[in-house]
Amino acid sequence: MPGTVIRKHREMKNYSQKFVAAKMGISQNAYSKIENNVTQLTVHHVKQLSEILHVPITDLLKDEFEIHKPLFIHGKAIHKEDVIHLLDHIKQKLQTKHAAKHESYLVSMSLLSTIDNLISHVY
Repeated sequence: MPGTVIRKHREMKNYSQKFVAAKMGISQNAYSKIENNVTQLTVHHVKQLSEILHVPITDLLKDEFEIHKPLFIHGKAIHKEDVIHLLDHIKQKLQTKHAAKHESYLVSMSLLSTIDNLISHVY
């Protein structure tokens, strides 16, 4: 669980829960719930913890969210057209959905925002 991984990194730095919580702007009790996997992490929390603990974001999430290449691109060079094609495919798939509001949309928006930020730094 991510909380266990976060706890290990915090303890390796000899930081107290109170110290990390203060840096995050939350109570020690709220932070404890993150480490005990009671509270789900937000993208904002993961970014904060990455900075506070001086650990790459992917290291904090390795436990549950390993980042893998999709099966359809192994051994294949990826070009801009491939990204555009996949985004079009996602757009078409999303348009067929009926729910006006869905819990996964928040995660989707966070991921798309991250992609937007990444693309902003491409020449």
